[in-house]
Amino acid sequence: MDKDLNQDVFEFDERLMMRVPKLLRQWEEYSLEERRHILETWETLRGGIPNIMDRFESEINASHEKLQMVDDWDETVRLMDHIHDYASRINDLNILYRTQPELYLDDKK
Repeated sequence: MDKDLNQDVFEFDERLMMRVPKLLRQWEEYSLEERRHILETWETLRGGIPNIMDRFESEINASHEKLQMVDDWDETVRLMDHIHDYASRINDLNILYRTQPELYLDDKK
């Protein structure tokens, strides 16, 4: 069940380089055991977000260094786009990391 549930609930996001939640049903439609497993899996995945952000920040820093040595306008624009893309990814990861979904294990809020 765990493997099938993980495939149904978490999908790999190429842009963010991690598995992210994508519930196919309403939260209440998952059993208590499934909810518990989903929350435990998400906490494990969420714990890896700072490492991914560090890798993305390294990409940005490397592009900044290249940018300082570039004289070609097209290359400057390409590097700026690259920096913007990775900054956007970090922002999205920050949102995922800091969001505390109001998910509960039982049917009572």
